[in-house]
Amino acid sequence: MVDAWYNRLFMLHVFSVFTLFAGMNPASFEGLDEYSFSDISTKVNHCCILVALLPAEDSSLVTVLLELSQAFEDEKRVKVGVLQRTDLKLVVWKNKTTRDLREDTDLAFYHRKKVDRTCLLRPSWEKPPIAERYVGPRTTEELLKFLNSNCATFRQLDGSLSPAGIKREKILQNLYRVPNSLDTSYDSGPVNIATTCERIRLPSKDKFFQEYYLRSKPVVITGALKHWPAFTKWTSEFLTERFGSKKVRVAFAPNGEYEGCEKAHNFDNFKEFEFPDEVKSKLPFLDLVVVRPAFLEIPFSAFMETLQSSNNTDISAYLEYSSIPSLLPELEQDIKEMPFILGELKRRHLNIWLSNGNTLGKLHFDPFDNFLCQISGKKQLFIYEPHENTRLYEAHIQEASLAYNPVTKKFRNQKLLQSTSMVMSPVNILKPDYTRFPKFKEARALNCTINEGDVLFMPSYWWHEVQSYPSKKEARNLAVNFWYEPFFTKEFPCASCKMDTNSYYHHML
Repeated sequence: MVDAWYNRLFMLHVFSVFTLFAGMNPASFEGLDEYSFSDISTKVNHCCILVALLPAEDSSLVTVLLELSQAFEDEKRVKVGVLQRTDLKLVVWKNKTTRDLREDTDLAFYHRKKVDRTCLLRPSWEKPPIAERYVGPRTTEELLKFLNSNCATFRQLDGSLSPAGIKREKILQNLYRVPNSLDTSYDSGPVNIATTCERIRLPSKDKFFQEYYLRSKPVVITGALKHWPAFTKWTSEFLTERFGSKKVRVAFAPNGEYEGCEKAHNFDNFKEFEFPDEVKSKLPFLDLVVVRPAFLEIPFSAFMETLQSSNNTDISAYLEYSSIPSLLPELEQDIKEMPFILGELKRRHLNIWLSNGNTLGKLHFDPFDNFLCQISGKKQLFIYEPHENTRLYEAHIQEASLAYNPVTKKFRNQKLLQSTSMVMSPVNILKPDYTRFPKFKEARALNCTINEGDVLFMPSYWWHEVQSYPSKKEARNLAVNFWYEPFFTKEFPCASCKMDTNSYYHHML
């Protein structure tokens, strides 16, 4: 009798456990996608993923996940579901271990994996995706807000786009495109100069944002600097007296050309240099290198003397990419940000550019919104839109460096480098090789010239080649530029990647 009673009790216990698990998996998951850890490892390359790990008896969570799954049904950037129970032990937590796993309703969130396009040498093993525990309120509304915020999406509970999402789509559909040109002559100069940059007086805040900023449209703002103290104060004499003993890092290049592409075999260590095969296989232009200038640390006064003496030689000295806050902080009081962007944009860099006025910066792009402010001399820019980068052949290109001897005043193609450039074009727009770069024939340029007192707003990722000219008063070219966190951003180098709005500014939508 005792044995019979014990056996019956044991069978009831087994039945109860079976019933519990049967209710948990898969019946309670009906309608939800089920993911293996292998699925997640693949999908995080393209989207965010929210998965339930142990729903247990929390039927309300299953309802929430079903509602979320329906809300993101038409959204490629978000997946919602449950993790296969057999893969629970494979979950890797951010700053946690599986021993921290609660026995009720854990939710794991996986951010979309950002592609590391900067490094061409991949590790021999891939790290598993890291799960972040969701600890907020487990309501549909709060989880929807969480996913939209972390995945850069704009879904509402019914699956439709939010007003911000609708505005984003309209903005992306209304991006400025360089107009077609009737010019079909490719004999000299940049190909297909479609038109010149629009030129306006100082705009209102609303006009600037609606007509230019939110359209990624370049524009020249004329006479915008005439009230700056720097416009009259920053003479060569003033700068030399004030900063003469200050050490500055000066770029030297022959014939005023900076960071153009040359043949790799022209450099001293060409025969000995070897890239790993994995890197070489990802370089589309193995025979070309981006030539970085020679750099010397010299007193500012010596730099100014070089500027004066280099006007009639093939030697060019350039104070470029030089941070005003770090190098010459007191100069910041003499310049002003554009009044129509104050309080709206996040400044990342403020640079000074000073040369003898005979410099050519070869075709490249910058991942910032740029306000280029011309104080002395003028600059002519040929700029190309960032939407069809296959035409500009965006890619990694190996770098090489020059050496310069200030005594002999001679340059040497010193060495090939282990690094690559990610923002330079291999196309020489002044002498384009259409046999090698045939798609460049389709690229249309804007011709933008800024004179003293003008400002060029050049949105992020616009390609530009910059020819500087000296001032008539002083044999120099002087400009400053403000770089801001961009409103539009993209992955790079990636010729086929599209522009999108930057989540940093989603409050503007």
